[in-house]
Amino acid sequence: MRNESGLSLEKGAVRKNWGGRFPIALGYPNHYSLAMSNLGFQTIYHLLNRDVRVVAERFYLPEKLEAGSQSGAGSRAFEPLLTQESRRPVAETGALIFSISFERDYLNLVTLLQQAGLAPLAKDRDEKQPLVLVGGVTSFINPLPLFPLVDGFLLGEGESQIPVLIETLLEHQSLDRKRLLKELGRVPGFLLADFPVRQTITLPRAEVDSFVPRTFVAGSGAQVFTDTLLVEVNRGCPRGCRFCAAGFVYRPFRNRSLDCLKEAIKAGAEFGFKKVGLVGSALGDYPDLKKLCSWLVEEELSFSFSSLRIDTIDDCLLELLQAGGVKSITIAPEAGSERLRLALRKGLSEEVILAQAARVAAAGIGRLKLYFLIGLPQETEADLEAIVELVKKIKKVMLAARSRRQLNIALNVSINPFVPKPHTPMQWAPFAPLNELKKKQKFLARELRRPGGVEVEMESPVNAAWQALLSRGGPELAPVLIDLASHSSGQTRYLKKILAENTEKLAALDPSHPLPWDFIPQTTPRDFLLREYRKVSELDRYLD
Repeated sequence: MRNESGLSLEKGAVRKNWGGRFPIALGYPNHYSLAMSNLGFQTIYHLLNRDVRVVAERFYLPEKLEAGSQSGAGSRAFEPLLTQESRRPVAETGALIFSISFERDYLNLVTLLQQAGLAPLAKDRDEKQPLVLVGGVTSFINPLPLFPLVDGFLLGEGESQIPVLIETLLEHQSLDRKRLLKELGRVPGFLLADFPVRQTITLPRAEVDSFVPRTFVAGSGAQVFTDTLLVEVNRGCPRGCRFCAAGFVYRPFRNRSLDCLKEAIKAGAEFGFKKVGLVGSALGDYPDLKKLCSWLVEEELSFSFSSLRIDTIDDCLLELLQAGGVKSITIAPEAGSERLRLALRKGLSEEVILAQAARVAAAGIGRLKLYFLIGLPQETEADLEAIVELVKKIKKVMLAARSRRQLNIALNVSINPFVPKPHTPMQWAPFAPLNELKKKQKFLARELRRPGGVEVEMESPVNAAWQALLSRGGPELAPVLIDLASHSSGQTRYLKKILAENTEKLAALDPSHPLPWDFIPQTTPRDFLLREYRKVSELDRYLD
């Protein structure tokens, strides 16, 4: 938890008197630095606090506390969990709302509940204790593992939900828990944590210009981007990569207006921000991207991108990137071979990748971060070798094309096991065996580091498998989360045991059977997803 001196260094935090207001504790189940870089968390904070009848204060996983650590959930030595703004006990609020973006943070949710003095299982909490609600993208991908732990979920996009949630909480706050939850069921996208699911859910989709924060929290601390204003440019992605949950669950693809973005950035500049972080899954597809970058340069604001498809970059945009202080570009080929990129529907040829890498170096930008997946269906040894060859070729063309010999060419290569996600065409695909993934990582680490000038990052296969299990699991995983949170040592060994006991959830799924998360309505029909998946499973036929 941030101390009071750290809080005083923040800019834009909302502080209200609790008198006569409904108190809400807004939690991010990870550390402060990650919470402050999460746009969804920041947006919900300001949506709640713009209502004068509500006081919403933040809490996070304390810096020295992680689920399963020596001072973790199994210990009673830690201090009570307090809100950041007024240092009040989280358990004294009327509701806890968690914003969860990553399945692995489910474990931290258990830890935070216990540290707040609340039983992790909803059935063990009494009427005097606050409601526990969960929102965030994981909740409308597959919320089932959290069902026994929480009272309800806010599925969908919060801009249209939060005002209705506030009205319902205020109007019915005197009701007992059961009747209050029944009333909350009228909030768009509200899902009661009751299994089996019998509810009809409609996922609210926001008009992205309807709410863009004009007030901001600039975090404090060495690991926080204290001078960077994060702004969402667009939501979703029109590309349809077959493995990407964000590209499907955030449909339809929506762009914010240029005027709306300018207004938000001007408001942020008043808080002292000197740099703008442009966030979106498809920034290169923003129709006014060059106009936005040009305006930022005119305003003497530097900027950066969360990621950018390399095929959307031209000389004009590169000139603007340089003027805006961009020193590195993140791209995601995802696969080394064109064969697998076609299977993923990535749509990037090797010719385009190399030509654009040369263009970037010629413009004076020498740092590239590259993302690749391994353990994909139909992956062969040749596909792994293709990753190595593609990285070598990228480095070679960048060295040859660099604008000056002093320009340092540095490649950061991130290798991540493929995790099949619900509501995507590849939701039926298997998660690769751990021993195979380890062999593939060992090969890639050795071969990629040989040329020099290449930094390699790799996600643990065990951690990726745990994410896959949580992505596909059901309520039976809630007791597992509680047990795992209590393990102060040997957590990896315990995780391996859990994975070994749940191999059926990591195997290929039968497309003829219903899926546990089918009750969550998405804009893309199941039949379409299945047709797309068959194009992957029958890869060679579709490449002919």
